[in-house]
Amino acid sequence: MLYNVKAGIIGLDELGRTYAHLIKDHIKNLNLIAAYGRTQKELLFAKNDLSLEYVYSDEKALIENHDIDLIFIFSDPDRRPHQAIQAIEAGKHIFLLNPMAMNLDDAQAVNDVARSHPSQVVMASSIIRFMPLLQLVQENIRKGEIGIINHITIDSTFVSSINKTHKRDTGSVFLNYCVDEIDLSQWIMQDVFTKVSVEAKNDTTICHAETQNKSSLNLIVQPKIDKGQSYMTIYGNKGQIIVSNTNNKAYKLFGENGEKRDVFIDQSTQFIFPEYLQLHHFTRVILGREKPLVTTAHGVDIVRLAVAFEKSKVLEQDVVL
Repeated sequence: MLYNVKAGIIGLDELGRTYAHLIKDHIKNLNLIAAYGRTQKELLFAKNDLSLEYVYSDEKALIENHDIDLIFIFSDPDRRPHQAIQAIEAGKHIFLLNPMAMNLDDAQAVNDVARSHPSQVVMASSIIRFMPLLQLVQENIRKGEIGIINHITIDSTFVSSINKTHKRDTGSVFLNYCVDEIDLSQWIMQDVFTKVSVEAKNDTTICHAETQNKSSLNLIVQPKIDKGQSYMTIYGNKGQIIVSNTNNKAYKLFGENGEKRDVFIDQSTQFIFPEYLQLHHFTRVILGREKPLVTTAHGVDIVRLAVAFEKSKVLEQDVVL
């Protein structure tokens, strides 16, 4: 049985460096010992700042290092699928960022390879599924607090994350700016999206999506606005939930009879930093102490919906998924 997980990291630009410090300094039972760097700056960071045992200018050498149990993939989105598949086939546990690919075929290929290696933990990032407040929202929806979900409204500034702060240009406004909001909408609805339409108005893109059970989503994408006060409103047939991105401790619940109350997370909850919480969970899954809350399947769903939005925007017509 493993008691300490040895890790390597691929991708040490600004995003990867931020994660590297988090992994090295704060994640218990996780020992970062190796890195691959594409540039001299990345290699020097791995040697001097992280003081790693193994530093490679060849990613294949990192992947084939038998001392490494898992590999973190923080590289450019177009490189992630190939690197993930190589590392899975080399027997490594994998953690990779979303978007896990820039097209649906590559995302599905990663998911297929991960499923064919069930003894390995392969997990894609999900900021929203490890936010204590959003976990409480999801739990109470499942309990029937607002009945059946009819509609969700949200915009691209709702979620703040390391990934957004240091985002890479994918060529898609949807993969650049609203991966987390797409993930959140799909997680809350627990339904399959079947049709999308997109309307572009100056610097604002309005996305509409419908599900198999006739629920709907309005997602407003504003690339020129990185941060702002934002709300997610969830309309059910018995009430509403309103979540503000400026309050990570409580949300507002409007009941069937119009009563309003604030719902708070457990006051004993000390850690609310979702990137830390997911990496901690990932390590404990590898050690056999927890069951995985996420895999890579949600990453495929994110890419599927983002690509459909992109297609609808370009074609200026509805797209059936």
